[in-house]
Amino acid sequence: MMAAWTSCLREKPVYEPYGGFEPVDLNDGWIISTPEAEDVDRETLSRAFEMIYREDDYPLATALLVARHNRLIGEAYPRGEDYIQRYHNIQSCTKSITSLLLGAAADQQIISSLNERLYDIFPELFDDDEVKREMIIAHALTMQTGINFENDRHTLELYSTEMNSTAFVLSLDRIYRPGTGVQYQDGAPHLISKVIEEKSGQTLSQFAQSVFFSKMGIYNWQWEAAKDGTDFGAFSLYLTARDLAKIGRLILQRGQWQGEQLVDSSYLREALSHQVNIDLNDQPYGYYFWLYPEWNAYAALGHGGQFLFVAPDKDLVVVYLAWPYTAPELWGDSKQLMQRVLDSCH
Repeated sequence: MMAAWTSCLREKPVYEPYGGFEPVDLNDGWIISTPEAEDVDRETLSRAFEMIYREDDYPLATALLVARHNRLIGEAYPRGEDYIQRYHNIQSCTKSITSLLLGAAADQQIISSLNERLYDIFPELFDDDEVKREMIIAHALTMQTGINFENDRHTLELYSTEMNSTAFVLSLDRIYRPGTGVQYQDGAPHLISKVIEEKSGQTLSQFAQSVFFSKMGIYNWQWEAAKDGTDFGAFSLYLTARDLAKIGRLILQRGQWQGEQLVDSSYLREALSHQVNIDLNDQPYGYYFWLYPEWNAYAALGHGGQFLFVAPDKDLVVVYLAWPYTAPELWGDSKQLMQRVLDSCH
């Protein structure tokens, strides 16, 4: 991970001049349309795209993509058009896709219940704290493991540990009984990655390839793993903006893709429903999805201010990508950008 941080910071973030937001047909599964055809106000939408070219407002922006009614109506790449084909570390947006993959495991009946104890899945990786053994899958999905995983300290340790990475997460101190408190963290999704690995016999990325990516025409991607081979469930999935937007389409289609159910629909309803409030900001949260009840919408959020935003009432998907590995004061106002795009939709 440190190598990725260093290389990203070395690459100078030069803006291209704003040249509009007309999408191009790449024969990648996206139907190209116009704002007018999809009942979107072009002038208002243009102001949203112009925002990401203002370095004072969104200094890290690399992409903005808008799709409505399953049609791509706008995209722009402030660092150059070659970014349309470049995959990008979506950081904590990865968590939401890990959640969807658990829903795919549920659809295939690989996972029978969210009440299954993690100790019953990989008992050899637990320490001798018997209270930790109460932890169930649902606790990990709602950041209620009880394990004190501090991202600013333990994420890098997880990345670099020579021990079993799941055992590393489980070895950390417990600060409360599972299910009784919330701590937003990167450790819990790593446990979900291990659950899928153990249950499916595939790594998280292999499972994603077989149940999602190959079926959705997603070919240009990468997923980093810990040194023991377990893929990170919380971060370091690399996708293009267009392919991340396909994930938004999958959600809008209630887990279906071209007539095939990829994510269990009942699981998806739960994942996008209010489960807890996150300790960082008291914002409603589902299973690794941030909820916006004022818009009846939800989002995957990642370092750098990047997001996948889905608003069912507007049949709308918005993707914003930006440089990660930087201080939050450089991220820009994600909600302002979401609101501007929402305002363009009639």
